[in-house]
Amino acid sequence: MVTRAAVLEAPRRLGLRTRPRPVPGPGEVVVRVAATAICHTDLEIYTGRHPGVRYPVVMGHEATGVVDAIGPDVARVAVGQRVVINPIIACGACDCCARGQENLCRRAGLMGRELDGSLVEHARLPARFVHALPAHLELGVATLIETLATVRHAQQRVGIGPDDAVVVLGQGTTGLLHTQLAKLTGARLVIALSRSPWKLDLARRMKADHTVGTAGPAAVAEVLRLTGGQGADVVIDSAGDPDLLGPALEMLRPGGRLLAYAISHAPVPGFTTFPLYYKELTLYGARALMPGDLDEAIGLVASGTIEVADFITASYPLDQVAVAFEDYARDPGRILRLLVVQA
Repeated sequence: MVTRAAVLEAPRRLGLRTRPRPVPGPGEVVVRVAATAICHTDLEIYTGRHPGVRYPVVMGHEATGVVDAIGPDVARVAVGQRVVINPIIACGACDCCARGQENLCRRAGLMGRELDGSLVEHARLPARFVHALPAHLELGVATLIETLATVRHAQQRVGIGPDDAVVVLGQGTTGLLHTQLAKLTGARLVIALSRSPWKLDLARRMKADHTVGTAGPAAVAEVLRLTGGQGADVVIDSAGDPDLLGPALEMLRPGGRLLAYAISHAPVPGFTTFPLYYKELTLYGARALMPGDLDEAIGLVASGTIEVADFITASYPLDQVAVAFEDYARDPGRILRLLVVQA
């Protein structure tokens, strides 16, 4: 028996290849992948702008499916179980894993980057990296659960309280999820920033208290006005633009917290540490997710508490996966998530 996989041989050289269908070993499962969401990280991998890619690689890491086979010593899931995949494959043995920080595993690999990913009809992985889904959740929509879990992990780190004024920079998929979750957590004021009017419309639907469509000094002035001149308690960078770091620090009140959620490989122009000293600011990083974050995210989506269906911009069958990536590359600003349907 065989399976088809979307293999990236080199930047922008993506094609379907036939492989033997995997067989699970001890502690492993084989998942018949139903759908994979394509995010900006995938686009960076596809175009060759993301470091650490090991070619050739099967792409994809935000995926759901159905357990097709289980190996010996697997008890947590059964054949036929609908699941979402945790794509951070940790070793379970290093010092970070021993501290319960599997997301920081020294030998971890991300599916679709260092390890073969989910843009394949059948994926084999350790059973502990699949999480059961409720029967009523549509598997295409449920691909967004992994992204929500990373947002939840980041907000747990920065801590958002009921008296906090929160600014979210950028209203792509992760920014909109940060906006929703910050409001759900109980922030008294959530301000969404984006230069795209249609994304600001979505942010208002996600319960943002205010939206700001400007950048630079004008955006800083508007945040200060909306916070009564005090500044924000928390600024969340979900845009990843190095030019936004300076304005983000200016938006914060003394003693505020900056969450650098978005990934950027570019240096920050003109950055000095003086604002960190002068306002005694705290800078938080956040990497990926923990298994508990995935379980919480499943509950939030399954209950309808967090909306994710509107984030899927378009769907493609697996045999059109290269078309999907080229469409994304042509106009990334108009896309939240593309869905590749595999089953």
